Amino acid sequence: MKTAARKMISALLIAPQLCVIVLMALAVSPSASALDAFGQELSIPRNVAIGTILARHYITPQEICGQSKCPTANLNAYPNGGGSTSFSTVITTNVSGISTRLLINGRAYGTGPIREEIRQPIEVQLLSDNRPYLGGSLGGATNSGYYTIIYSVGSTAYAPTIHLKGTVTRIDGTCSVPSQTVKLPKTVLNRLDHIGSTAGTQSFQLRVNDCPKGYNRIGYSLDPVGGAIANSPGVLPLASGSTASGIKIRVENAQGAPATMGTSIKVDGYNKAEGGSFAIPMQASYIRTDAVAKPGTVKGAMTVYLDYQ
Repeated sequence: MKTAARKMISALLIAPQLCVIVLMALAVSPSASALDAFGQELSIPRNVAIGTILARHYITPQEICGQSKCPTANLNAYPNGGGSTSFSTVITTNVSGISTRLLINGRAYGTGPIREEIRQPIEVQLLSDNRPYLGGSLGGATNSGYYTIIYSVGSTAYAPTIHLKGTVTRIDGTCSVPSQTVKLPKTVLNRLDHIGSTAGTQSFQLRVNDCPKGYNRIGYSLDPVGGAIANSPGVLPLASGSTASGIKIRVENAQGAPATMGTSIKVDGYNKAEGGSFAIPMQASYIRTDAVAKPGTVKGAMTVYLDYQ
């Protein structure tokens, strides 16, 4: 009897493995834990009124958190660059006679929560105070810095610290900015037929006179009397005596772009070894700001501030 050979076929089913490559986009926060304000050498006016802004420094959101906007955060402010915190919006520096203030979105903060996301460069100011001036280095007493911004991305907390840098010397004398009145030509309402339209452009010069030698940088900033108007760059609020409505005045640079308000701009041409007087070309025009407008007199005003480094 023959034994039938049985052939067993073993079927091996190979299930292919699914290789999944996950690409994850991660929000990148700044690697730097320290930010410096000002520089190695600062020249400051000697005799100015208490509370005068002496110098300004700007730090962008990109430098703080690595993005165009930084999340809501908390702030610690350390007088003299170390030790205990202060709730005051103005704190003393390590240099007698000079205090500092931190502005976020144009608002001054002391220790506490920052009530809004940081969406524009923060401004660090140096101001004169009532202490006798002794000069010296702004470096903090314990090297811990003057301000710490604490914020979180997901479960990770970050705390970049702002250090004030520079050795301060005082200079006798400041520049002057004479008051002036700029008259725009009369125009007809038809020329301002839609919101955003402009007419009646008038050129003028912003004068910065009699600047002494010795400063490393001189800056000027423009501040609309009555406050800046949201989403209306360069536009001045209507001043007392205006009878028109729906029409305002816009201040522009020499090329016709809206003037930058509230930010220090370098005075071009100033030379530390020479000093001198300077003329900054500007212009102003009427601008239609509302759907309904009424003819009449349009007045606006702005204050010019100088700062020094």
